Formats: sequence, C-alpha cells, structure tokens
Amino acid sequence: MSNLFDYLTWRGDLTFGNAPLCPVDALIFSLLPYIRMEAYVPTSQKEEPARLCDVAKAYLKDHPAGTVKEDYRQLLERLADAPRFAPLRLLAAQKEVNAENGMQFAALTVLLPGQNLFVAFEGTDDTLIGWEEDFRMSYECPVPAQLRALDYLRTAAAAHPLRRLYVGGHSKGGNLAMYAAVHSGPEFQHRIRAVYNNDGPGFCDDTIASPKYLELRDRIHTYLPQSSIVAVLLEHDNNYKIVQSNTVGLLQHDAFSWQVLGPDFLYTDKRTAFGQETEMIIDRFVNELSPERKRQFGEALFTVLEATEQETVSGITGNKLQSFKKILASYAGLDPKVREVLNQSFASLNRLRKDVRRSRALSETSKSS
Repeated sequence: MSNLFDYLTWRGDLTFGNAPLCPVDALIFSLLPYIRMEAYVPTSQKEEPARLCDVAKAYLKDHPAGTVKEDYRQLLERLADAPRFAPLRLLAAQKEVNAENGMQFAALTVLLPGQNLFVAFEGTDDTLIGWEEDFRMSYECPVPAQLRALDYLRTAAAAHPLRRLYVGGHSKGGNLAMYAAVHSGPEFQHRIRAVYNNDGPGFCDDTIASPKYLELRDRIHTYLPQSSIVAVLLEHDNNYKIVQSNTVGLLQHDAFSWQVLGPDFLYTDKRTAFGQETEMIIDRFVNELSPERKRQFGEALFTVLEATEQETVSGITGNKLQSFKKILASYAGLDPKVREVLNQSFASLNRLRKDVRRSRALSETSKSS
C-alpha cells in the first residue's frame, strides 16, 4: 500500500507546470501548518517569501531527530529534495494560541506557479485550548479560529489580487478552510478554484444549507478515511470521498496513513462498522443536548482537565498518575450542580452507546435470519 511518501517518490520530480495541483498535493500543503515554521517563514503577506527547500533545511538543522514527530521530519526532508516542491515559496506563517478568547489557530500561504496560491490552515494541535475550542464548535458558530481564518484568507487574497485561490486544511483546518471560503465575500469567492477539506468536521448551524455554501459547493472537496468520526460530526455535507487507510479506528485520522494511487487517493465505497457506529453515537449525543447544555458540559469538562496544570493533552497523558489525582480533586471540588452536568452527560453518552450497539446487533441478527 502506498502513502504520501511514495507519492513524493513517484511525482516529486514533476513540476506543477508538468502536472497540476492534485488532492495529494493539497493534503501535503494542509499538513505544513502543523510544523512550527514561524521563525523561518515571513509572518506577513507583504514580506519577501522564503523558498520551501531553504525553510525545510534550516528547520531540520535546528530540530534534530527526536525533537519533532518523525513523519513531519521525513516530510520536510522529502519536500526539500523534490523538484516539485523545493522551489515553492512560503509566507505568512502564523501561529496564535489565545487563552483569553480560547483560540488556537495557525496558517501558511504557499505561492504556486501559474499565478496560483494555496492557503493552508492547521487542525487541532496538542493544546487544551485547541481541544476546548473544538468542543465549542458543537454549539457555537463562529468560534474565534473561524473568524481568524476568514480574516487570514481575505488578507492573503487582497495581497495577491492576480492569483487564483486554493484553500485547504486537515481536521479542524478543513472546517476553517470551508468557513473562510464560504464567507470570503463575492470580491474573493469567484477567485477560489477549490477548497480541500481533509477529514474536517461540519458546522453546528445551517451553514451547509446557506446560499453562500451552495454557491461554492461544487468546488468543495471533502475526503475522509473509512473509520472517520471527525468529518461526520455536526451538520455536514454528504458529498465526500472515502479514502482507504493502512491503519484502523481513530488512528485513521492521521493523514500519513491515507493510501495514494498515482496523483489521487485510493478510494473505497464503504465506511467501516466502527466509523458508522461511532458516528451514530456521537451524532445522537450532540443532538440530544441543547446548546446551553453542551456549553455547560464543555466548561465543566475542561475545568477539570485544566486542574492538572498541564497546557497540553500530551502533558496530561504523560503524567497520568499525577494528572488523575488532580482531576479527581477538581471533580470533587466542583459545584454540585456542575458536577451533575458532567455525570448526566457521561451517563447519556454511555446509554446511547449501548442503544446503538443493541440496534446494530438486532439489525445484523435480522439480516442473517
């Protein structure tokens, strides 16, 4: 089975003049904002851009093996050596984590040959702020990162008025790409050639039924792995393609596991039973709670998690015993009404999980009899 790295072996020697932008290119660009490159790439749209190969080599020099995730390190190494990607120019690398308004945001602009431009948005990072903002998306639209993405796209489009626009992201970044493109306004939207949503969630409001979305719908390309539970969260468009992955379950959200065939992904017609079942559970859970109840649940949950005094999810999981003790102490100290919100919400989730599994079991029994 082949992946992004095999794609770079096959097509890394073909320039964009010889082979136009494809979905795999868009996924690669969508992964770049996860890498902290603000120190190597200009942060403004008006500054002189930096070549991708120069940025990659400088970053790798400063970040030896073991200091960054190996997949991202290998990606930069391969991009720096690929004639297709090495000469591309990068600019406006921005990263913002704002505890005051609960925003986690990062973006990067890639200047492509032929007067094209790709705006890439980061998905959820490791910060608790980022995860809490994700949960807010279930009852609040827009969240701060969506508004920031819209501003970023408009700024990029205004700074490069002759360029055609491509927009994309992975995970939450895919949602930000859609939101920004849909709300970019008629002065910019007509220049958008494609929006790439790589396993990004939907919206908590009627965005996908709005005239703005419908105007852009044919240019929005959504890809999700077989066991995806992210892209099918909230109100989402069923106009998507299912990508095969070389791993299972939740791990399929990792785009490095997605399978590639030539200049495109390797597709399948069906999602896995795990993906379908998890979608049903979460969908019923989200729909069962009112927006106010979801807000109360989210605030209570992250109050408990923040008591660990860790700023990241990996910090919590890396100090499991200490974190667990602090979580229990924080939970015990909650206002009884707030604690009850957590108890009832988790009980509801467990009940729905049992109901869905019971229904699926009965359905399977009916089919076999």
